Amino acid sequence: MGFGKIIRLNQIIDPSDGRSLVVAADHGLMLGPIKGVIDLEVTLRKVIAGGPDAILLSPGQARRLHHLFTGKGAPAMLVRIDWTNAFRDKTYTLPARSIQFNRVTTVKDAVKIGASGVVTYLFLGFDREEDHMAMVEEFSAECEYWDMPLIVEPLPMGPRVTKANYVDMVKMAVEKAVELGADALKVPYTGDPYSFRDIVKVSSGVPVLVLGGYKALSIRDSLEVISEVLESGAAGVVFGRNIVQDQNPDEAVRLMKRIIHGKETVTDILRERIKPPVRIIVDAEKCSGCRVCEIACSFTHEKVFDPSMARLRIENSSTGVLFTPYVCTLCYSCVNVCPQKALKVNSKTGAVEVSPELCQGCGICVETCPAGVLKLVNGRLFLCDLCNGLPECVKWCSRNALRVEGGW
Repeated sequence: MGFGKIIRLNQIIDPSDGRSLVVAADHGLMLGPIKGVIDLEVTLRKVIAGGPDAILLSPGQARRLHHLFTGKGAPAMLVRIDWTNAFRDKTYTLPARSIQFNRVTTVKDAVKIGASGVVTYLFLGFDREEDHMAMVEEFSAECEYWDMPLIVEPLPMGPRVTKANYVDMVKMAVEKAVELGADALKVPYTGDPYSFRDIVKVSSGVPVLVLGGYKALSIRDSLEVISEVLESGAAGVVFGRNIVQDQNPDEAVRLMKRIIHGKETVTDILRERIKPPVRIIVDAEKCSGCRVCEIACSFTHEKVFDPSMARLRIENSSTGVLFTPYVCTLCYSCVNVCPQKALKVNSKTGAVEVSPELCQGCGICVETCPAGVLKLVNGRLFLCDLCNGLPECVKWCSRNALRVEGGW
């Protein structure tokens, strides 16, 4: 690797810890005017205020917004050098009928723009696979000539890709990207740290940056994914919509940096953001009745997988929805009726707490609870403590039927 490539790569990946937070803002080239890229300069000014390591742009936007990348402390610029219609599904104005791709600039032009690296796709599993590999090979040769880091985004693509073979397809695509000369990889997360460790092993030491892909339901989801991939050996992430479409892109970047470079835990960061009351909001129409929330609750508090031991409940509904979750609404009826004053409100989270030495197990609070989530088990009162502000039921609800208002 030449000196120029080493210097540029160190502008993208912090050499002090080998990690990086890249913000992808090249969506307009592939998807059109989506949220977050319509007034891109305004968005990027907020993003840059958070201090990302690098920002990925299309060639046109890189030329137009080059002034944002000057000065001490400015992020590195990455330039997308190819285009595809592969991500335009039927929800877009002009859905793709077949997968097409092409180069949109040269490595030489990227050097002239001031890029610290270039990014290209490598699709594996579709009809024109050999043509795509040939194009990436050309990019690799150009990058060697110009001492420009080549970041390859290996993606399984096409009708032969299934859930059953997806992880193996990612491995194969990563291996091919390495063989073609990738200096860093932008890889899709396989969904769990165990399979992703194998992906990192296949990379042969080439830095792996995990692409964000889906739009996360909350900042907590994004932070937990980052934490998982770092534990699996990734060098960082390339997040796009989860940053540029966030209400506060600068804050999102700062929080992600604390995980990536500060090596803080998700729990520590989220606890700082707790603002009482931490209220659980229910969207019954999204509830599938899987009862994972009850199982998570019972295991968190009682170390058993038993819905009957949970501090919330799911009921079959006679209304238009099939299932209805019932949670503590923080109405404090139980606190008001307790004759022993054994219940009090936690000032940090707003949750109700019980003093075991004062509680006599009379059950008046249970009878009063409008949600029916209080219960006495062998004289012991079960009530929702909101998991100290980070409810596990919300964390494990994959359909977003439960969410937090006032917490994170």
